[in-house]
Amino acid sequence: MKRFIPLLVLASVVVAFPAAAAAPTVAHTSTTILTTSGRTALTYTGYMNGESFQQDGIVTFNGWQYAAFWDQSGYVNLSRRLLPSGGWSNLRLTDYATTSTDSHNTISIGIAPSDGTIHLAFDTHSSQLRYRRSVAGLATSPAGAAWSTGSFGTVQTRLTGTSMDVVTYPQFFAHPDGTLQLAIRTGYSGTGDEVLYEYRPGAWTYLGEFIDGTTAGNNAYLFGIEYDNFDPAAPLLHVTWTVRETSNASTNHDIFYAYSKDKGRTWRNNAGTVVATTASAPLASGAAGLRVWGIGQNRGLINQESQVVDAAGVVHVLASHLPPSAADNSDFTVAREKAVLVHYWRDKAGKGWHQTYTPFLERSSRGDIAVDSRDNLYVVSGDSSTRRLHIQTASKASGWTDWVIRHTSAAVYYSDPLIDHQRLRGQNVLSFFAPRYGGSRIDVQDWTANG
Repeated sequence: MKRFIPLLVLASVVVAFPAAAAAPTVAHTSTTILTTSGRTALTYTGYMNGESFQQDGIVTFNGWQYAAFWDQSGYVNLSRRLLPSGGWSNLRLTDYATTSTDSHNTISIGIAPSDGTIHLAFDTHSSQLRYRRSVAGLATSPAGAAWSTGSFGTVQTRLTGTSMDVVTYPQFFAHPDGTLQLAIRTGYSGTGDEVLYEYRPGAWTYLGEFIDGTTAGNNAYLFGIEYDNFDPAAPLLHVTWTVRETSNASTNHDIFYAYSKDKGRTWRNNAGTVVATTASAPLASGAAGLRVWGIGQNRGLINQESQVVDAAGVVHVLASHLPPSAADNSDFTVAREKAVLVHYWRDKAGKGWHQTYTPFLERSSRGDIAVDSRDNLYVVSGDSSTRRLHIQTASKASGWTDWVIRHTSAAVYYSDPLIDHQRLRGQNVLSFFAPRYGGSRIDVQDWTANG
């Protein structure tokens, strides 16, 4: 049984224009070269290194930064460096080689605080899972475990006894108590479900399906899924998504939202009413009672841009689609040429959703949104036409309406940049993974965030 309860969502709309205002500034600290042999295959207007749905492709934990990439020979590479300025040390895992040129077959990193294991999920697009994990303590006690390929187990194709033959978009996230979880899609574009796994030291458990799309013949594309830390004693798990009705991206529509108080066992709508139970009665992907912002089909709405939750528990979604003045367009590629970045956010106290249009264009690219320790916002996004990166910021003091471009790159980049969310939140350093045009060189740029 698929359940939902209709609700009324209060909404406000703001149009933002670039202005100095109080938006944070950024100061460049360094650019390091992660690799000069990244995989260069270009499909779906992106590379296998650097796609918005990688959660995460670059991440900081316990004073070390980790980044993963495919090399030109098709091997998974995992690099780390001691912050703030250590050199990259790379592991090349040569016991598995991909033959794929599909940019959806990215690498996602998960770190389990409970036992210090590092988890890698990779080479998965409507296909069999590929997964491996490290020995315990590699992340929590880096001096006590060898940084070597021998510290990683063999490639696995399932996490439990449950078959994982048709899965896509692995997304790791950790509960503040140290529990690592994984959300992943089963099925295909236009007809798929989201399922949830949970890791306790040494073993994964299958919790079950939490978003059902196959019943209605569609699928949810997650903007993100993560815990807040507003109340450390009772963190909430937030998930936002858009729905696609067919495999055609022009059928993407609307923004949906739900949250959980019990690690994804039960789910609540925007008003706080329990409406679903994982495994037995999952969320219906396109339920009217879960829709928090209406965006029609043929609006150039791209799936899986980005989500972040700030320290006050405010959920922020970065989306991009046509502005109100533009006519509907069923040609997705053409529509994307006029699509602009739009910031959506949920007021935690009032539970209303707000929308701010920005004038920033991406074309076929997607951006990443992140928050600093003061709850100011930062977006790093590309423009597939100019092949340059932009850093945009907005201040909490303005209600995140003073969006302004703080930097435009001189070098040419492509695909989707990935922000190290943990480093910005914890250290006020905007650090991001950025493939150069051509794909072989990948930079990691560091910027001091001045809020």
